Amino acid sequence: MKKSLLGIMSLVLIPSLLAGCSGGKSANPADDGGVQTIRILSSDDFAGFREKAVEEFNAKNPDIKVVLDHVAYDQLHDKELASFNASGEAAYDIVDVDEIWTSEYANAGFILPVTDRYTDEMKQGILPASLQIASLGEEIYGVPMFNDVVFFYYNEELLKKAGFDHPPVTWDEFTSMSQALQEKGITPGSASAWGWSANEGLVAYFAEFLGSFGGKFMDETGKPVFNDEKGVQALTFMADSMKNGVIDKASINYNDRQVLDAFKNGKTAFVAGWSFYWGELNGSDSKVKGKVKVGMVPAAEGAPHTAATGSMYLAITPQSEHEDAAWKFIEYLGSKEVQKQQSLDAGSLPIWKDLYSDEDLNKNFAALKDMEKQLEQVISRPSLDAYNEFSKNMQIALQSVLTGQKDAKTALDELVATTEELQANGN
Repeated sequence: MKKSLLGIMSLVLIPSLLAGCSGGKSANPADDGGVQTIRILSSDDFAGFREKAVEEFNAKNPDIKVVLDHVAYDQLHDKELASFNASGEAAYDIVDVDEIWTSEYANAGFILPVTDRYTDEMKQGILPASLQIASLGEEIYGVPMFNDVVFFYYNEELLKKAGFDHPPVTWDEFTSMSQALQEKGITPGSASAWGWSANEGLVAYFAEFLGSFGGKFMDETGKPVFNDEKGVQALTFMADSMKNGVIDKASINYNDRQVLDAFKNGKTAFVAGWSFYWGELNGSDSKVKGKVKVGMVPAAEGAPHTAATGSMYLAITPQSEHEDAAWKFIEYLGSKEVQKQQSLDAGSLPIWKDLYSDEDLNKNFAALKDMEKQLEQVISRPSLDAYNEFSKNMQIALQSVLTGQKDAKTALDELVATTEELQANGN
């Protein structure tokens, strides 16, 4: 009898266990009455707008119920990694992916390619810079939800006081203008401050200098080459500019918020920062409201005026049991109509080319055309499975040069060696 009871219990328990271990598939327990539940894990970026968009989508699509969870960006990567092997409500149909995680997620099979779902209109109408951040090799893994790069902002009024009628075009001109602004007492100290403390932002800033000196992170075979002559010149320029006071010497300790505040209060003439700076600089509490312009990132002679990208996109996970419904929502959020509304409501840059000529957006966003021009010349950080480890190594290497502990060539050579080790270990 005892044996028979165990047999009966096994028959009852095994289906339950299988349901809980179904290859990480989302159980979507709320799928009742033909309604497909789509769970999304997103960063806090534009959370208010996304919540409103979810409500509108659900109202228009009664057969789909989108449920949005959002967390702070700093928590997003770890929470997503935990969710990829989970099931039920701990799993997600859609995840918000930073471009620097694409290689890690795609190569591990955590996100699905959606290249075949892209229409010709999407492929031709979305800015190449946007498609780039969601791509790996020949595949596209999602739809970008906004555009962002490290733009070069300048205070037009301060430059005019110093006798300049244009922003710096080259890094040499940036140096001479900065020195003139300081010597004439137009800026109380250095003409610019940069957020070069040890964080991911420092890697993005280096990417900007690397590209604008004509360098790149990897060659066509994936071999790291940022220690070549151009990479060394870029990092040496960063260190020398801080050492001689062209750039605030305290930049080694500053974050993005601190350099934004300095520029916002009229203490500096130049600042490099993300697109959200524009709204802050033209807010009611800004001392430089109406005085700020966006220029192209300066460059070395003959080099491109590249800005570092920093966007995110929504991707579908293989855990989803409703891939078509998930794609329908992603496509909706990335549509021209919703992208335009997000730009108007949240101040984000749209992914569609023709929206940069939209009359409403240009009235709301005076720098839109200048920003579009910059989006044509961008550089992305490298795509590595072990990107987080690479980034930490790079932050240490860059700071060792900025603080004068090492020369640029030595630090970059060592960093290339550790990067090659990561690659050799399958990362």
